[in-house]
Amino acid sequence: MQRISHNPTDRDKTPWKRVALLALFAIWLLTGWLGRDPWKPDEPIYVGILHGMLTSGDWWSTQIGGHTLEGETPFIHWINAAITWLPRQFFPLHEAARFASIGWTAIAAIAIALAAKRWSAGHISYLAAIIFFGCLGLYDRAHSYVPEISLVAAVSMALYALSALNDRGARATAVLVISAVLAFMSHGALGGLLIAIPTFLLAFAPVFSAHRVALFRAVGFSAVAIALLTLAYAQRAPEAFATWWNSGAGLVLENRNRIAPQAYISTLLWFAWPAWPIAVWTLVLRGRGFAGGWARAEIVGPAVWLITTFLLLNLLADQRTIFTLFFLPPLAILAAFGVDTIRRTWYAMIDWFGILVLGIASVGVFLVSLALYLKWPPNLAKWAEKFVPNFSGELPWIGYIVALIAFLIWIALVQPAHQHARRALINWTGCVTFIWVVTQALLLVPANFVSSHRGVLTALSEKWPTAGCVDAIEFPVSHIAMLDYMVGRRIEPIDEINEASCDHLLLVRNRGDAHPVDTRGYDTVFSGARPGDRSEKIELLRRTAASAESKS
Repeated sequence: MQRISHNPTDRDKTPWKRVALLALFAIWLLTGWLGRDPWKPDEPIYVGILHGMLTSGDWWSTQIGGHTLEGETPFIHWINAAITWLPRQFFPLHEAARFASIGWTAIAAIAIALAAKRWSAGHISYLAAIIFFGCLGLYDRAHSYVPEISLVAAVSMALYALSALNDRGARATAVLVISAVLAFMSHGALGGLLIAIPTFLLAFAPVFSAHRVALFRAVGFSAVAIALLTLAYAQRAPEAFATWWNSGAGLVLENRNRIAPQAYISTLLWFAWPAWPIAVWTLVLRGRGFAGGWARAEIVGPAVWLITTFLLLNLLADQRTIFTLFFLPPLAILAAFGVDTIRRTWYAMIDWFGILVLGIASVGVFLVSLALYLKWPPNLAKWAEKFVPNFSGELPWIGYIVALIAFLIWIALVQPAHQHARRALINWTGCVTFIWVVTQALLLVPANFVSSHRGVLTALSEKWPTAGCVDAIEFPVSHIAMLDYMVGRRIEPIDEINEASCDHLLLVRNRGDAHPVDTRGYDTVFSGARPGDRSEKIELLRRTAASAESKS
């Protein structure tokens, strides 16, 4: 009698799963770094620093428009300049610079995956990276040129080093040192402390007590390396070093704008979704004694990192939303260890919320793009006109093709399958990546139209004096950077109108604020703003003849 056997339809798909996940990661990383100018507040500043280094040849000063910027170090831009050397041959500097952020994000994801893999003995790897990529706050910031991304990579590498202490002690120590130095290069003393302090504290945790010498050694070597780098900075660029040191060396010890611990907590509610609720569940479950309880390296390490990061940011830095990025690596690792234990209703909610809400949002993006380009539907076009006034452009056929391909891939990804918690997280990251791709493909040009300063700065440049200098009062640093980078114009910053020595004056007026200076004796040469920007206006003024005579 002939025997028959049942071959499961989902037989060994591991290689294909790896290919699919790597393709998802590649799409996530490579979408959103082309086709737009630097947008304020942060990216124009750091693009301006890199531009200043490349054009002036002064690699030790953080200059923007010929003026040294306080509180910034040049170190991370050295590495980024090397990373972006090849992309700069094919793309504008601001787009090539984002390639460095893509590289740091990839390093962070790999380190997070390897840390989870080591701590779980191989049971968890890609899942931690999937959760990391699914965090909502990471998308636009990881595709911008900001030094915080390299600090995220440093934190992730340090967590990987902790996971490798048991069997790769020498390598782990070296990675911890590299992480601390990289963090210092990225954000000065604050970055170095974000790595050194938790490393030092973990040496006293019972679960890491066997590696106390290695952890102390890592802190000591890091301190020596950072001290040598600081000494070299002081020797090679004493003025720039003095400016940086007097500004706090990357720390804000007094005169902080505000201390708001609740700000980071409230930001994390959306910034780290869906990592934070699963991470909280992991901590609650381990607190009940599940899987060894709290006293496990995969729990103690990330938890200490979260607590120390929260305290250091509140005590030593101004509150900034982008600093919330530093919480994502430990949260992603904690969440990865709790995914398999969450209840069915929880992961079903994450799954269907991603598919339905983000799917509907993608349809909304499609309709808004039609309203902007084709002025249809009429009511939606009238509404969109409020946000993108006077916009016109050719229909982005390539963008629609990309969106269609992304839609087909998305449908294949979220098609009915054996529902489980890991699948829900994969679907979530796929859904968020899908809407990110669709938004970039269809709405990037209109978004750049209203967010870029290129148009208003180009118009300003046409009214620029052919001879003489231009003073500027309270002109934003990001504007100074883009004025130099985009149109090659530089200004002379002054604090008060009485210090004005040039015949022309440049300033920004903000809606609702009193006039920053008394401009009597000046005529307006130029007044303009970004399309749709009702809160800010750039003005170029020229001293009148009578005022010039009285001044002389």
